[in-house]
Amino acid sequence: MNLFQILIQTFKAKLTPLVTRFRYYINPAYWLTLGISSIRNFFSRMLNVRPRDKDDYYPIGRWLVSKKLCFAIVIIIGVLSFMYIYSVRNTLFPQRTDGDIKTYSYNSVLLKFAKGKVRIKGKSGYLAYEGDVQDGSCNGNGTLMNPQGVVVFQGNFTKNMYEGAGTQYYQDGMLWYTGSFHENLHSGEGRLYRPNGTLEYNGQFSMDMKEGEGILYDMSNNPVYSGRFSHDEILYSNLIGKTNEEVAAAYTGERRMYVEDVERVRFLSDIDAMTVEIVDSDSIDTNAKVDSVYVLKQDFRYGNNTCTMISTLDDVLGAPVYVGTSYVTLPEALAINYLYDRRSLTLDGRVDMTENRMFTEYTEIEDYNDEYEVYLHTYHKDGLNYTFVSNRGSDMFDFYYIHTESLSDVTN
Repeated sequence: MNLFQILIQTFKAKLTPLVTRFRYYINPAYWLTLGISSIRNFFSRMLNVRPRDKDDYYPIGRWLVSKKLCFAIVIIIGVLSFMYIYSVRNTLFPQRTDGDIKTYSYNSVLLKFAKGKVRIKGKSGYLAYEGDVQDGSCNGNGTLMNPQGVVVFQGNFTKNMYEGAGTQYYQDGMLWYTGSFHENLHSGEGRLYRPNGTLEYNGQFSMDMKEGEGILYDMSNNPVYSGRFSHDEILYSNLIGKTNEEVAAAYTGERRMYVEDVERVRFLSDIDAMTVEIVDSDSIDTNAKVDSVYVLKQDFRYGNNTCTMISTLDDVLGAPVYVGTSYVTLPEALAINYLYDRRSLTLDGRVDMTENRMFTEYTEIEDYNDEYEVYLHTYHKDGLNYTFVSNRGSDMFDFYYIHTESLSDVTN
C-alpha cells in the first residue's frame, strides 16, 4: 500500500508542472501579458536608437542618420497610417446593400470614380441621396432626402443641381413644386403649392419667380386670376385699357362694384387690386375700359426691386413729377375705407361716405367727403404714372395706383 502511494505521489509530482503550464497556455491573461511584454521589449529595443558604431548609420550627404531611428520612424508612420485608414474605412471603401447598389459616404474618394445608381450618406450618416452619379456628382435621375428621412426632391440632376423635370417638397414632405428646374431654381412650366397643400399657381417661372403667363388660385384651389406675371407679381399694369368683359375673363374671384355717375370702381379682393373705369356718357359704347389699377399693398415691385418706403422709390422710378397734398378722389376714398377695416394705415381714419347698396355686389355712392386730404407722390415711368398714397410726413405708403391720366387730373 505504501508502495502504491509512493507511485501516485511520484506521478503527481511529474504531472503537476505540466498541468500548471497547460493552464498558463489556455489563460488569455497569460498571452496578453506575454504579448504586451514582447511589444514593450520590441519598442524598447527599437527606440534605443543610439548608434554604437559606424555601421549603425546611413550616410545622407554630410549627415549620418541612425538606422534604428529611420526604422522607428517608418514603423510609427505605418502604425499611424493604418489607424487613419481604419478610421475612414467607410469613406474609402463603399458598402454593398440591396443587391448591386453601392453606398458611399458623401466625402468618399471612390465616389469620384463611381458611375450609375448609388446611395450617398450625409455627414451624420443618414441616407441623403439615391440615384445616378457620374464624375463625382449627382447626374441623372435621383432622390434627395433630409436628415429626417423626408424626400425633398425627386427628379433630374446635373452636377449636383436640380435641372429639368422634377418635384420639390417642403421639409415636412408636403408638395411644394412640380415642373421644370434650372440650376436649382423653378424655371419654365410648373405648378406651385402652398405649405398646406393647396395649389397656388400654375404657369411659367423664371429664376424661382412667377414670370410670364399663369393662373393664380385661392385657398380652395379655385382659379381667381389668369394673366401675365412679372418678377413673382401680377403685372397689374396689364389690366389698363381692358374692357370689363376682358377683366371678368381674367379675374374670376370675389368682386364688388361701386358706381358714381360715370365712374365705376371694381374691387378684385383675391388679388389685392381695384380697377377704375370711366364711362363716356356721350358714347354709345357702354363697355368701359379700365383707366387705372389700384394695388392695395404696402410694397411696390418693379423689375428686381421691391420698395416699402417712399424714400427708396427714387432709385427705381426716378425723381417724382408731383409731391404734395391733394383732396381725396372717390377711388382713393374707397381704397382707404376698404383697407381701414383690414390693417393699420398712416392716414387719419375713414372717409365719410353715403352708400346705397343695391345688391350684394353692387353699391351706388351718393356722396363722400371730398375735402379729406391725402399726400401723394407721383412718378412717371415707361409711359405710366405711379401714385403712392400716404399721410404727410410718413415714409410709408398705404397703397398705390397705376394710371395714364395727366398730372392735372391727379392734383385736382
